[in-house]
Amino acid sequence: MLANRAAWIVSAVTVGVYVARKLGPHNFGILNFAMALTGLFAIIPLVEADKIVIRQLVAEPHRRDRWLGNLFLLRLILISITGIALAVTLWWIHTTVQIITLCIILGIGYIGVLLQGTEAYFQATVQSKYVALPGLITCLINTVVRGFAAYQQWPLEVFAAAEATNLLFYFLGSSAFYWYRVASPSLWNWSWKETWALFRSALPLTITSVLTIVYARTDQLMLEYFWGSTAVGYYSIVTRISENLVLGASLLAVSFFPAIISAKQISNAAYVKQLHRLYFLVFWTMAVAAGITMLLGKPFIVVLFGSVYMPAVPVLRIHIWTLLAAALLRVFSQWAINEKRIPLIAWAFFSGALINVFLNYWLIPLIGITGAAWSSLLAMPLGLFLTLSAQADGRKHLQLVLRSILTLPSFRLNEHPPPKTD
Repeated sequence: MLANRAAWIVSAVTVGVYVARKLGPHNFGILNFAMALTGLFAIIPLVEADKIVIRQLVAEPHRRDRWLGNLFLLRLILISITGIALAVTLWWIHTTVQIITLCIILGIGYIGVLLQGTEAYFQATVQSKYVALPGLITCLINTVVRGFAAYQQWPLEVFAAAEATNLLFYFLGSSAFYWYRVASPSLWNWSWKETWALFRSALPLTITSVLTIVYARTDQLMLEYFWGSTAVGYYSIVTRISENLVLGASLLAVSFFPAIISAKQISNAAYVKQLHRLYFLVFWTMAVAAGITMLLGKPFIVVLFGSVYMPAVPVLRIHIWTLLAAALLRVFSQWAINEKRIPLIAWAFFSGALINVFLNYWLIPLIGITGAAWSSLLAMPLGLFLTLSAQADGRKHLQLVLRSILTLPSFRLNEHPPPKTD
């Protein structure tokens, strides 16, 4: 799985940069606006039900076909709703024929999630190679097609098709392995009652995912409305740089959090100390990355993307500092999940999304693209601050967060004794 993720990162910083350079800010902005608009509706079929199905497959392997069938039915219903919602929106906003075409092509790609049950099965049975291999093949196909299309200066519809086939090829690949190694998906069956129960169980995690996507897409949609596709093109390369760097914070949070869970079994003091360490490590790692990127922003943009993207430099120098709040949110989310406080994550993203929309509406007409960057920079920490300030245990954790980023923790090994056993 790490190789899969690494392959996509390499593709993004090589072919992704080449594509942005060849398309130019205007065409790159049109493509990213279509992806942002379609992505808003992608949250409907991508309800977080697969995690629940994976858990149930581990607990009830004999009911494999029923659980995978329930997931298939849920995806089928939600994909149908997505198609209707996207069609109504495209008709209502009166956009260009080109954007409508791009959105339709991108939307077709989500049909692939109908076969997500095959991926869920391989994850539940710890056979990750049958998930990673289709991902690597899909990455290779996507990289070659986008690179060749950019070289030949093919129309934007080809790039949209390359993005759309990501999900299709990935899930078709895992389905082929499932058919060959396990059984035919035609054996899947479902229960309407169980499918409805699955949807209700997935709703809390889904709300969090919805708010995350809304938060991420709002800037581009509002920039298109106020300033047009070229502004979206400048802003898109900035957000992609930030998103690739914030993966470092995600990897640190996921990698080190098992040690924090183990520390809680020892004592609360050990638990708090480990949280202190992780907050400090993730925050200041991202601070160093942001500082270097800000200082080298101009040559970085010019060398990689070309002088035509120079207006993105001041935007990058502001937006890159969102890495700090993103780092804190990654650790906070892991803490909230461990403490069974998932609604706190939803409230943090809801508050941030609401603030982001308000600030975008005010700042983008006032100061242009940098207004979107300032909105992102302010909204994320304010959303987290308001969420934690609203209740007593949240305020206690907020104090820990502030202390963690302002004071140096101890990094001595074997500092805590092992838990006592009878």
